[in-house]
Amino acid sequence: MEADLRREYGVRLRDLYLRDADGHPRLTWRELSTYIQRLPPDSATRTALNDGVPEPSSETLVLADLFDMLAVMDWHQAQANSDPKKRKPKAPKPYPRWWEKKTPRHSPERVARIEDARRRKRERERAITEGRIA
Repeated sequence: MEADLRREYGVRLRDLYLRDADGHPRLTWRELSTYIQRLPPDSATRTALNDGVPEPSSETLVLADLFDMLAVMDWHQAQANSDPKKRKPKAPKPYPRWWEKKTPRHSPERVARIEDARRRKRERERAITEGRIA
């Protein structure tokens, strides 16, 4: 954090405890909080707080969305102009968004939700066969 503050804003963390010639603090806690909240996405502090994964910049987000949009438009164009007798082209895969956390396919939460849905379905089917619901 100290290196980020120094690089981005030219302030030192020790300025919290030092005073200028008039007796005012060189850096207030409010200023420090604001500086930390406004650190850029690629700063070491924000990367460390994000488990070592750098946050994407706004340009990266826009470019990923633009890439996806152009790929889908190209796919639609290819589908519309393809021979009806041949197989249609596959839908494009989205741009890999490394900043989004992926939930494992067989995570305990997902398995529990699926099992709960199956249980509710069995209960509904049983109620229908018993005539409790139409």
